Amino acid sequence: MNEDVVLVTFNYRLCALGFLSLADPSLSIPGNAGLKDQVLALKWVKQFISHFNGDPKNVTVFGSSAGAASTHLLMLSEQARDLFKRAIAMSGCALNYWVNMPQTNMAYRLAKFHGYNGDNIDANVLQFLNKLDPAKLVVHSLLNKDEQRKSYMFPFGPIVEPYIEEGCIIPERPFNMLKNAWSNKISMMIGGTSFEGLFMYSTLKRNPDIMKLLFNEPALILPEDVYNSNTTKENKRMGEQLLKLHFGEKEPNDHSLLHYLDIYSYKIFWHDFHRTILARLSFALAPTFLYRFGFDSPDFNPNRRRYSDEKARGVSHGDDLCYLFHARDSRKLYPNSAEYKTIKRMISMWTTYATTGDPDSQTTDPIIWDAVTKYYNLRGVNIGQHLEFKTIPEVDKLEAWAKLYKGPEQLCGAHKVEDYNWGDPLPTI
Repeated sequence: MNEDVVLVTFNYRLCALGFLSLADPSLSIPGNAGLKDQVLALKWVKQFISHFNGDPKNVTVFGSSAGAASTHLLMLSEQARDLFKRAIAMSGCALNYWVNMPQTNMAYRLAKFHGYNGDNIDANVLQFLNKLDPAKLVVHSLLNKDEQRKSYMFPFGPIVEPYIEEGCIIPERPFNMLKNAWSNKISMMIGGTSFEGLFMYSTLKRNPDIMKLLFNEPALILPEDVYNSNTTKENKRMGEQLLKLHFGEKEPNDHSLLHYLDIYSYKIFWHDFHRTILARLSFALAPTFLYRFGFDSPDFNPNRRRYSDEKARGVSHGDDLCYLFHARDSRKLYPNSAEYKTIKRMISMWTTYATTGDPDSQTTDPIIWDAVTKYYNLRGVNIGQHLEFKTIPEVDKLEAWAKLYKGPEQLCGAHKVEDYNWGDPLPTI
């Protein structure tokens, strides 16, 4: 990263190896082993980083996508209390629905997928799985049609642990942990790219029936908390309003690919970033810094190139990461190129924040990056051809999504969110 920082990266167990959960407490497999790997790594950093010229009292944790969700979960968990001083969540948070997949007998379903014929008894299921080649534990197709219809992504992931034992990471819904999180005393940087949903481009191209499904059943667009708290009629009405919000006057159809991808930008990512920021404004004593990565390089952003075709433009989920680290598809850049300048800006701001807690960068383009202070009119740094501190352009749609909820307590856990009139109808854009 070309800066005077000590960078520590670590791996953690994934899929069933990292997130298998069994309800029988005698087996001591409540789940979240992958997150517990991360806690162990942070404890190692705390204990030994001084031997590598690092400062154990000045640790910043950051991650992208699932790594960002992990970062936020650690901010909520007592197991990670005081193991780091600040955090950066890039394109992910603990409230994203793909982080909180319902664990519906997944261990049993995994065993059956590989030939198990017994009853759904945890001890028997575990005995069968223990005899499998470990490689088979990460090879499966477990999501049923209804789960796919609801856009479930992963059969194994973070879970509310079914019982409390030493080392428990997630004892209750992450949403319920926001108010009293230990990390309300530390600062946070959070943000995403300008077209997060673009990573779904090839998926919708291959499966146009997904677009037809959302058009015919718009209630499926709604956040799960909203969907589960309203009548079928109310859900249909709000889903149709969301279609109008993202399509404008254009009639939705199964050829409107980019409009559906715009919906995914909010449903999968930005809507829950917004909820996280609102919760931090309500409960945190330390600042929250917002960024939006909108640098649309014609030929450098690797995820857009990987997931879409040559005609597509926009900054996809994960495209910002290649401006911090060398990506597999990266190429050598000229120092006067816009891409090279963006790399210098990103590295300067991220490392300045990691070392000082203040993301203001004076080494490239001088900019004052203030913390978010208002529940509306969200202001942050937009990283494009130039750096700008301004109201992010997603704000109108974010406020519309926020008003799907019955009130601030359902939205972000707060009893009051100033400047929101919850009696207003869902606005159309």
